Amino acid sequence: MTGSERDAEAAQERALPDFLGIGALKAGTSYLDAMLRSHPDLSLPLHLKEVEYFTRHLGRGADWYAGQFAPDDGRPRGEVSPQYLYDPRCAGRIARANPAARLLVSVRQPVARTFSQYRHWVQETGYRGDFETFLAEHPGAVDRSRYWTLLQRYRVLFPDSQIHIVVFEQMVADPRPVLQRMYTFLGVDPSHTPTSLDRAVNVSGVPRFPRLYVRSKNVSRWLYAHGAGHTVERVKGWAPAGLLRARHGPGASMAAPSGPTPEVAQRLAASYRADVTALSSYTGLDLVALWDL
Repeated sequence: MTGSERDAEAAQERALPDFLGIGALKAGTSYLDAMLRSHPDLSLPLHLKEVEYFTRHLGRGADWYAGQFAPDDGRPRGEVSPQYLYDPRCAGRIARANPAARLLVSVRQPVARTFSQYRHWVQETGYRGDFETFLAEHPGAVDRSRYWTLLQRYRVLFPDSQIHIVVFEQMVADPRPVLQRMYTFLGVDPSHTPTSLDRAVNVSGVPRFPRLYVRSKNVSRWLYAHGAGHTVERVKGWAPAGLLRARHGPGASMAAPSGPTPEVAQRLAASYRADVTALSSYTGLDLVALWDL
């Protein structure tokens, strides 16, 4: 047995994590994280939003992971790291750590999610190719919207009763019942109403200063990875408001990408239809109709 496996078994004895938001990327996971943090009966990481323990930091050990949270006071502990849906190693790692963990999976109209990933790539890297070029260069971006296919890794190891699907469009249109169902699933008071209930779900844009933005993100990632996330949060508090914030509309330093062409959108929609049909059967929701596929 490796050291990492021993650490995973130790985490299981401490029942950590109790719950995880495992994805999908660009499907409202930042909003979910905020709504989970707002609930007084849940415990989320103190300094990191996306701990990525089961993807990037497993070697740091279960004690390091437990140290990302407040001392155990009996509340369910968990985190939101959307990369967990995509890394093929994660389902097994999480199951070894706590086979009773409850999993939240947020899903979004797949063409819109894929395009949002493209917008994010433009924002993060200054990429100047169009959407169709991006798809040709990054075919994995298309597969990241095949939620039903990706979910099978988890369904092999976790019963369906421990998996809860959150639909992005329902969350945007009427978040209250979506959050009530989520809180009920996690076993905490579903009547809790976050003070930030009506905050906008994260919208991507383009940065005012692309090169400075990219450099700052790289430094932030390094600090988070080396246990200095609190330093990043402190610097954010010092920085002038809007210095690195994405700028929308006239005056942006790069034009924000427009939506996909009808031809590309139709081609993508057709490629997703079978996956969404299966997900519709699983959830009992007509996602094909909701997402106009």
